[in-house]
Amino acid sequence: MKKLLAVILAALLLLTACGVGVKEHSPGYETACRSPRRTSLTLNGIFFDDENEDANGLTARRAWFFDFDSMQSVILCMRPNCPHSDPETCTAFGIDLWNGYPQIVDNKLYFFNEKREWGENGEVIVSTDVMRAAPDGSSRVKADTIENLAVRDLVTKGSTAYFIAAEAEYEDYTGVGTGYTKVYICSYDYENEEFANLGILAEGYDAGASVFGEYRGGLYIKGYYADERGGDWTDFRLRLDLESGEISGWDMPISSVDDNGKTKPMFASGGFYGYMDGENAVIIDSEGNETVFEGYELPDNINAAPINGYFFNAEAGNAIDLSGGKILELNTEAFPKYGYVLCYRGGYIIGSEVKSGEYVKLSEDEIFKR
Repeated sequence: MKKLLAVILAALLLLTACGVGVKEHSPGYETACRSPRRTSLTLNGIFFDDENEDANGLTARRAWFFDFDSMQSVILCMRPNCPHSDPETCTAFGIDLWNGYPQIVDNKLYFFNEKREWGENGEVIVSTDVMRAAPDGSSRVKADTIENLAVRDLVTKGSTAYFIAAEAEYEDYTGVGTGYTKVYICSYDYENEEFANLGILAEGYDAGASVFGEYRGGLYIKGYYADERGGDWTDFRLRLDLESGEISGWDMPISSVDDNGKTKPMFASGGFYGYMDGENAVIIDSEGNETVFEGYELPDNINAAPINGYFFNAEAGNAIDLSGGKILELNTEAFPKYGYVLCYRGGYIIGSEVKSGEYVKLSEDEIFKR
């Protein structure tokens, strides 16, 4: 296990930022990389965690790394003879995969660590430390502190993370949340260890936001807020220009609504933008060219996305060839049940929607029905 981890970490040191499958997306296009919740996609693999009883009999979570080249997982600790049960000595502990979003950049492991402390006057003080460590999680130091904000949703592009940050209001002395929240779009440049608050998105009760995706140099963001506690939500959609940092209105088509008034599925990823126009799917490439797929329904699933020139719809058992416009059937004998295509790395990496930390790799000959 220690030898395997050393080999995997050595491979990590040769790479930088979130580059899984970048060159296999729309030609010349480096897409923003989303990390599924409770995991963090980075380089040639993905971080995930498991639940374990520590040396004190308490439940604690340990960080693991699954390598897409060897297709093996290792616990994030190189300490000799470590039983991986003591949070004080094992480096697999203390990395929160829920809001930590670990990334390897420039031979260093970075992750976020949210803190809540009491002030002198009974106020709740929230901050987020940016932690820097060796790739195996050892030698941890605080690289930076982001005051008053908590990280809530994150994508990476190159060596920069873009994330939704929340500033929540709490009652003094009790620490009970009032529900009033401000949400911002922020960035963190790992190479220069530099934080930037790019602007407020919304404020109100139960306010929240998420990064919907990226298309043609812009991050598309959607969210909601209420003007009063328990009131009706107001939805909003915005675009962040990655070059200028300007926040503006959403400038792409929005899907039609279904019979219940709900907006039909959409996506923005890998150099493509897709939406539903009535009963037809419309997919726009990075040059702005549209292709209409009559009677095709985009899936309502965050894991459905363009990978290596194909839009995979695992629920329907097919994929759209985005260069030729053909719809190809998936090989259901090889494709795992409840699986989804996560990325491309010398083959299609298939994750499981029901089992964290389990992945398989399929070649193009294996993934499609012939």
